[in-house]
Amino acid sequence: MRVTCPSCCATFSLDVALQMDASRAALMRALQMPAPLAALWAQYLGMFRSANRALAHDRAERLMAELLPMLDAGEVVRNGNRRQAPIEIWRAALEQMVELRNADKLQLPLKSHGYLLEIVFAAAERGAAKAERQLEETRKRGDHRRTTDSNLERLDRLSRIRGDFDTGLIDEDTAIERLSAIGYGPEAVNVKR
Repeated sequence: MRVTCPSCCATFSLDVALQMDASRAALMRALQMPAPLAALWAQYLGMFRSANRALAHDRAERLMAELLPMLDAGEVVRNGNRRQAPIEIWRAALEQMVELRNADKLQLPLKSHGYLLEIVFAAAERGAAKAERQLEETRKRGDHRRTTDSNLERLDRLSRIRGDFDTGLIDEDTAIERLSAIGYGPEAVNVKR
């Protein structure tokens, strides 16, 4: 079936029109990709192309559509497990894929995003494990208790200053001076008797 271009009145087959729609959709998906990934993304998509054929636009669009939700959410989903994966992790994984391709260590063309997702998931796992170790070290050192203890000590000192002022043991100037020493303003004590 032949169709006519509304702009220039040229005629072409319906297959060409459908391919143009696929091209447009693929371009729109590419424009939605985060900027730090643009050049790497083009190289990665090339890994899905066989040596003697071009990558079909509709396939390129589908490939991008599979990853875009994870990129937008800043996470990776692999085998039902979710991990936080900021853009930097994705960028590093794409760079690793390009390096592996350049070293002829990948079997091309790729069939799925499986290998990329494994790389991203492993990096996200390492990041999560590191954060957990740091939290555990903080707990072992008792840093979380020190913050709580210092807040309680500060509230205790505020209570004493208020009590001393209310009972007349200290005057208003002394109360304001002591309050400022622990980080409170003069409004922290009721200066009106």
